[in-house]
Amino acid sequence: MSNDVQEQEVGAEVVTSASASIDDGQESLRCKFENLCRDLNMDSMTEEEALKKLNEVLQHYSLEGEIMHWVCCALYAACRQSTTPTVGGQDTVVMGNCVPLNNLLRSCQMSIYEFKKKIKLWCDMANLPQDFIQQIEELERKFSITFTLYKKYRVIFDQVFLCPPNEKKHSKYYSIKCPYIKLDDICWRLFLCAKNQKPITTLDLVTSYNLMMCCIDLIFANVLAEKRTDLINPSFEGLPSNWNAADFDETQARNHCILKYFCEMTDEAKALKATVFSKIMHSFFQKNTIFGKKDTLLGLVANENFERNLKSLNISYEQYVLSVGEFDERILAAYPLDAGEHSNLNEQALRPPVTPLTRKQDLPAQPVMSEQKFEPVANATNNVKKLSANISRITEPTDFVKKAGEEPIAKMLSIIAQKEQAFLIEYPMRSEAENRFRLAKSLFFYLVDLILRAEIKNNPDILHKISNKFIVTLLACCTELVLEAYNTELKFPWILDCFSINAFEFHKIIEIVVRHGSPDGWLTRSLVKHLNSIEETCLESLAWKSSSPAWGIIGNTPQPLPTCKEVNKDKAAGVQIFLRKVYLLGWLRISKMCAELNLSEKKPDKIWTIFEHSITHKTYLMQDRHLDQIIMCAIYIYIRVTKMEEPKFIDIMRAYRNQPQAVNSVYREVYINTKKDGERDYRDIIHFYNYTYVPKMTEFCIKYLEETADNVNLLLSPHPIERTVLPKKLIHNHSLFVTNMQKNEKQNSPDEIVFIFNSSPAKQLEDMNKVVRGTGKRMLRFENDPGLAIVEPKRNMRDQQPQR
Repeated sequence: MSNDVQEQEVGAEVVTSASASIDDGQESLRCKFENLCRDLNMDSMTEEEALKKLNEVLQHYSLEGEIMHWVCCALYAACRQSTTPTVGGQDTVVMGNCVPLNNLLRSCQMSIYEFKKKIKLWCDMANLPQDFIQQIEELERKFSITFTLYKKYRVIFDQVFLCPPNEKKHSKYYSIKCPYIKLDDICWRLFLCAKNQKPITTLDLVTSYNLMMCCIDLIFANVLAEKRTDLINPSFEGLPSNWNAADFDETQARNHCILKYFCEMTDEAKALKATVFSKIMHSFFQKNTIFGKKDTLLGLVANENFERNLKSLNISYEQYVLSVGEFDERILAAYPLDAGEHSNLNEQALRPPVTPLTRKQDLPAQPVMSEQKFEPVANATNNVKKLSANISRITEPTDFVKKAGEEPIAKMLSIIAQKEQAFLIEYPMRSEAENRFRLAKSLFFYLVDLILRAEIKNNPDILHKISNKFIVTLLACCTELVLEAYNTELKFPWILDCFSINAFEFHKIIEIVVRHGSPDGWLTRSLVKHLNSIEETCLESLAWKSSSPAWGIIGNTPQPLPTCKEVNKDKAAGVQIFLRKVYLLGWLRISKMCAELNLSEKKPDKIWTIFEHSITHKTYLMQDRHLDQIIMCAIYIYIRVTKMEEPKFIDIMRAYRNQPQAVNSVYREVYINTKKDGERDYRDIIHFYNYTYVPKMTEFCIKYLEETADNVNLLLSPHPIERTVLPKKLIHNHSLFVTNMQKNEKQNSPDEIVFIFNSSPAKQLEDMNKVVRGTGKRMLRFENDPGLAIVEPKRNMRDQQPQR
């Protein structure tokens, strides 16, 4: 059989859905579309572009659900890709055509929740550029942060203020004095305007929360100064002792601060209040965004000012929303906190970090007895506090590290100073940048000491062999941890560009940091997840870029590259360590994808053999590409060679979207080649499979994997085996562990207490807690208690569910 015939047999079909013919229904749609554009005062160019794209999509896809929702997506995409001239000058424009997103959603009767779901699908179907997709992701992230903060705001505002009994909480009526509902509106809008002022621009969750608290603190001071005791909650613990006394004056109101009652990192919040927030407020006075007493920042809710302040803040915020095309976040005030499925509002909040597939055994123990839900602000604050505790006081190399000598230490400090300057230049907010890097530097000095103390046992000369690469990559890792702890918008690999380092070198430091950082407890579970995620990002794509030094090492390595069996030796170095990690990551993802696709028995092992061959023999398939692209192609070529009818390629892509690391650009934009003019050609994954992958892999797959009578017993390459998950210690001062229970494990002890998650009744957990606390009938004694031995039978807590 010729190669052309073989390739045709294993090729993939271009996947499309049923096309839509232009009929009466299409004409009805056109009529609705035009009426909608008239209602929104849409310009003709945007209208034509949206209609053109809508018709293109309808030719290839059947659009499920309400058609006007898809019209909304088409119009929004067209709006955001247009520009509008402004009065700022001949070449001054704003992005978008100034049609508010909320107006568009309202006219199409579409919720924010539905929009966020369908706009992603629309990006896929309309094949929109990657920069627009990034804008959508940023739009979603900003709204998620704001909603997360609004949930905190709602609780705190109701702790501090009180709706007078003569007012209805959600009614608006005319009053000479500022009513509760308008006080609420002024405070929330003040925050919305403040967070969008440069240089703030919502950099991270912790700073945004502190900024929100500065706004509440200021409004509280204004209410005190106006002696509006009817608006103050008398149960609030942060009230001044004489707040309702006749001699309580403006000076006392201005000097009173409530940040310590709501900000765990009070010093940082107060520093923000005194610097950035103060500058923002004074700029508001200069631009007449707010009215009152400029010197004291009081008078904002005075009888003569509260109405025009509310109006002015609304105008200022509306101008911002029109210029950037974001959600109008004022609408959050229209939703109750306990909004249920009708609004799906709870889906808008920040979600817990996903758990990567690799190195789950390195994750710190999770407090399984805690019933608290994931709380983003508390999680970010906890990360920062853990990093800061006992680390922020370290401002220079430790005495142990200084034993390396004056010259190596001078070199280390010089490199740190260079990277600090690069960081301060690239980070959008100078004062915040200095604080972030100061903590990163302290963490660096702390980790250098830990790592060198551990490594000196095996290498006594290591103090005198501290390389520049080690210093830069460790500093970059420490800085990335600080940025992640604060939940900043500067996401990995931003730090690699900032420090001018490559992913291949950077990934080597991650395992070292996790190994030495986890036991001390400062490296939280969510931060370890983050490090594991960015290591996977390096291994799956960044380290395979054509500019990566990995290719120079691969070029100097005998071909074909070592197999999984060859790199799993105890003593491995160089490219073998890198490949060992790549192989493990590849196998875990193949296993998960096969489970999703119901490909059982020996099928994952056979697909693994195909995947490994592509790495060892056709390595350049990975250049400027993504590991998941090769995995999806390996799965499908196995399906075609073995003549299985299902799954289809579209099923494989659907299964991929359920993976924790899934990104739609992986199957939408696959590197094909570089044209003569230097332009890089990208196509979808089916084009890559048909015209690049199949010609390279067909011969091997036909030879080894076609199941015929003469080839039943296939020679399969052994796949990686992940390290065993060790028992996790739940409580630092007690010997209480949790382990995964094997399916065939039997309960041997008649005196044990077993709790199986999602299965056992709550009473069993209560009984276990009594034993742990020493309040049950049989006290559990712990071996690290002085003078005590374990005198009772061990009680095991087993978990049938995998650790997250």
